Amino acid sequence: MADAPQTTAFSQESMLMDLILRLGRLREGRIGLHLHFSRLSPAYKEERYIRIATEAFGNYISGFEGFLFSLKNGDLFYVAKDVTATVLKTSAERIRLLFSQDALTEAYTERGEPAFYTLYDLEKDYDNLLKTMQSFLPKLSSLPSLSEQLKTKKDKEAIHPSMLSKIELALETTDVSGLARSQTICTLIDPTPPQPLFEEIYISIEDLQRTILPQFDITSNFWLFRYMTQTLDQRALQMLMRSDYSSSRPFSLNLNVQTVLSPEFSKFESMITAQLCGRLVIELDLVDVISNMSAFMFARDYLHDHGFRLCLDGLTHHTLPFYNRSDLGFDLMKILWTPNGLDTIQTSMLPEVRRIIMDSGQAHIILCRCDNDEAIKTGQDLGIVMFQGRAIDRQLRNL
Repeated sequence: MADAPQTTAFSQESMLMDLILRLGRLREGRIGLHLHFSRLSPAYKEERYIRIATEAFGNYISGFEGFLFSLKNGDLFYVAKDVTATVLKTSAERIRLLFSQDALTEAYTERGEPAFYTLYDLEKDYDNLLKTMQSFLPKLSSLPSLSEQLKTKKDKEAIHPSMLSKIELALETTDVSGLARSQTICTLIDPTPPQPLFEEIYISIEDLQRTILPQFDITSNFWLFRYMTQTLDQRALQMLMRSDYSSSRPFSLNLNVQTVLSPEFSKFESMITAQLCGRLVIELDLVDVISNMSAFMFARDYLHDHGFRLCLDGLTHHTLPFYNRSDLGFDLMKILWTPNGLDTIQTSMLPEVRRIIMDSGQAHIILCRCDNDEAIKTGQDLGIVMFQGRAIDRQLRNL
């Protein structure tokens, strides 16, 4: 698949319009698909959900030659040649399942077509598509992007691709040991106090940004930030090899799949003590996993063969039903506690989420980012017994 370059959202729109205009004489065998993420309700229109859906759709159409555009309002538009409408419709329906709790997925147009997406056969629908885009795209140019809407540090500038080499150099020369933090994952079954299981070791992104580029928001561009984390992974491994973390205390690391397959990880593994065998956890983010399933499966088998435990990070109660822990080969799964997430879960959904958690195994599910007692209570109501977050940190300090 030939993707549109990762440029600004406005450029993506301009490139889409330019492509549509150029295809006016090349309509044969071409088809377009418009995924209307902007029509989702606010609870389902969060950047993380859109990102996961975008990654999943990219995997579904990876075997075809086409162009994928991420528009400023969050919508996706895909144009391809020699792809059947059935194939694209199947892909769109699979994405629609990710948002099955949203009313949009049950809505239909006056023509009886799903409101969640629109299919265009350019040979028949070109004029209609052009008219729609001409009326639609100008409106988008005045809207803030999803990342701009969700940005809290409005006084900071967004990073851009030309800065990447500078940032990587800064990462390679910065002493990250002073930026290392840890947070303990505990079992918590009332009325007993929390029982520590292992600690997650991570680099504080907030402190890192303050150190290397205080005037910029290094997380503003997800794709650039994701690329940067591979360099950060290497620095974290180097730090651990020089520290006492490679002793007998169980801990977890959140790494990219490509990092697991790197020579640096092999060096790190060679320094791990025998006491850690079977107790060290490697956390892999959901977006990273579904971005390249073949690389993930290779990394997963390697880690299991070498005595590591695996944790799938980045799940929400919306995405949990679509990822079976045992089928994917994970020992643990993390569910995020976030605003508009589990704290606003519909009462009607509680039994289903609890059933999934119980089927996955209480000893295999972690509720993370638990910053208040409400998070812990909701998690326990769902059958969760393992927690991570500031609320747990406070309990540990009070023991």
